[in-house]
Amino acid sequence: MDAPRCCVDQNALLVRRRQRTKRHTFNDARRSYCRMTLTVGDVLAHPSLRSANPAVLSGRDHLDHTVRWVHSTDLYDIADLLRGDEVLLTNGVGLVGVDEGGRRLYIRRLAERGVAGLFFEVGRTFAQVPPEMVDEAQPLGFLVVELAPTLRFTEVAEAVNSELIDRSVSRLRYADETSRALSEALARGATLHELIDQVAAMLGTSARLSDYAGRVMVTAGAVEGNDATRAEVPVMVDGTAWGRLSVDPSGVPELLCAAVLERAPTVLGLCLMREQTGIAGTLRAQQLVLDQLVANQAGDHGAFETRLRAAGIATSGQRYACVAVDPQRVDSVAMVADTLMHHVGHGIFGLVDGLLCGVLAVSAAEPRTDVATAVQAAARALRLSRNRLCITVSRMVDDIDTLPRAMTEARETLRLGQDLGVAGPALGVRTLALERLLAGHGDVDALRAFVDDQIGALERSDAAKGGQLMRTLEVLIECGGAKAEAAKLLHIRRQSLYYRLDQIARLLDVNLDQPGQLTTLAVAVAARRMRGVVR
Repeated sequence: MDAPRCCVDQNALLVRRRQRTKRHTFNDARRSYCRMTLTVGDVLAHPSLRSANPAVLSGRDHLDHTVRWVHSTDLYDIADLLRGDEVLLTNGVGLVGVDEGGRRLYIRRLAERGVAGLFFEVGRTFAQVPPEMVDEAQPLGFLVVELAPTLRFTEVAEAVNSELIDRSVSRLRYADETSRALSEALARGATLHELIDQVAAMLGTSARLSDYAGRVMVTAGAVEGNDATRAEVPVMVDGTAWGRLSVDPSGVPELLCAAVLERAPTVLGLCLMREQTGIAGTLRAQQLVLDQLVANQAGDHGAFETRLRAAGIATSGQRYACVAVDPQRVDSVAMVADTLMHHVGHGIFGLVDGLLCGVLAVSAAEPRTDVATAVQAAARALRLSRNRLCITVSRMVDDIDTLPRAMTEARETLRLGQDLGVAGPALGVRTLALERLLAGHGDVDALRAFVDDQIGALERSDAAKGGQLMRTLEVLIECGGAKAEAAKLLHIRRQSLYYRLDQIARLLDVNLDQPGQLTTLAVAVAARRMRGVVR
């Protein structure tokens, strides 16, 4: 494969692009450009699976999920050994003798781990994929595929994984050539305009560099199509999100496009530091603002307002939210910052005391929306693991003087949620408001006594009889007392739920139909979770 070079004439570049396009199609008959990796949809269409007549039973809307590797295993407890984005091949041997609840749990654990999909061979161990597994997978959006018993799993895994490795190696070659070419140009004194021109020439398309305020700094090549079709990556300057590099990917082999977008931002960030003398001051102002918010030292209103403006945050006609991100649980803090700004609004980000902290601003003229919902949408776009809490966001606030408190709430919620093992990738601070209050109480003995007084009888009954009364109460509280919804989530009939609730009411001597008593029990359940956190 020819690697991209920058010191060639345009005719030679076009010839070599055509050569690359011909060499890197997934399927020559389809003439499709090679992507930097495979999706579940690509695996489903792979020739090695064709004889098994794959049938999608659930998760059809998630066929674009990226696949990192293909494994074959029959271990029941495989979820904890996976990293996410795997396709799992199984014939169900590990599920023999496992009851309905255990099979549902198997699906939940795979989904929470971020597994791309379960490919289940039938006809040998099971006549069909157990219906309860499909039923559990559907609301989770988890992909379950049924396969006829015609495959050798080792051959399938070898074929798909070999292709994944080939793509990874090709992308690395492209990336190394991109870095060398742009770095040499920067060392020779190339300007920002010249570097963007070079990016556009390497891809044979248009390129654009803009800051997060929406100002276009440099363009190269004829811009075609609309912004929705452009590929974008964040540009970091001195570790802080500054703006975006976007290109038109139409007709460009995706491996080449991905490699250029991966390596070009680093060189552009260095060039920006050299050319744009005002950037360093803005970045210092942004870091100062974030440091002061984390330290709860915003100080005088007028001075803080001035610092926000110097950092690029408008101080009038805006609403604000603070976010905290665990950089150890995301692949790229730059992509996280960029995606959050895409989904919420303009902002500033920086690392403070081990966490990526940010302030997002939204025009007060825009309709009010739930910022937690927007951040959760950003987490889905980033395909963050569903079993680990990565991002927390504060409430929207109108007054800049409340930003220190909002930042404190976001950071405390992230740490507390991780200590409690909260599964979702993104969370609003209101979700754990009660738990934060209890954590701040700090009296371990008082918490334990309260829990024992209110729900200790359930704990002792479950321990003695192996019951599910505590879990039943927790689900009822999660559903706001809605019994039909609780029965659905517990996967039991309503009559079975009513029997359990009657046992709970008798053991605790409460009336579960009274909202006040259910609220008290909700506090007790939250305090029970906090016993291992409060010290």
